[in-house]
Amino acid sequence: MRIRHFRSGDISSVATIQQAAVEFEQRPVQSEEEFINWFFNPANDVLSNAFVMTDDDDELLTWGQAGTLEGIEGEIVAYTLLQCLRDSEGYHLRCQGTVHPEYRHQGAGRALMVGALNRARLLASDFEFEAEAEGIPVYFEVLLPIADPGATQLAKKFDLQPADQSNIYGLQLYRTIL
Repeated sequence: MRIRHFRSGDISSVATIQQAAVEFEQRPVQSEEEFINWFFNPANDVLSNAFVMTDDDDELLTWGQAGTLEGIEGEIVAYTLLQCLRDSEGYHLRCQGTVHPEYRHQGAGRALMVGALNRARLLASDFEFEAEAEGIPVYFEVLLPIADPGATQLAKKFDLQPADQSNIYGLQLYRTIL
């Protein structure tokens, strides 16, 4: 599997994965149009803050191959979007996405969270001085499905604690201070 930046042409695959996850978790369904409008909201800066995981065959990625693997790419199996939000409580760098149900519990979600956390740390450097001066925290947050028992374990691996805001459309908000 491989992580790369989201490309505009990926939206169909990302919307399909979102729909499959929502149905699998038995969460409230939103239309594809609503999802795409949320995803492409200019504040989300998706070309910088969204990532996808592809199911590339690791056998193709061996070191020392002659030539390149240009153009060889697997299907998208997961995505994440890091949103930058601010309110009176603090700055919120919120990771939201999903892994296709067929690819869960294989490390894709964990890998995407590592990438999102690294991106969050980079983004936080732009405003951590202001946050400190205002006396408010900078949070790294993740929305994970309540229906997936692996979600709690994943949150623990990142030292994320459940936030007061729970059950946001079948998702639990977890957070930690950066």
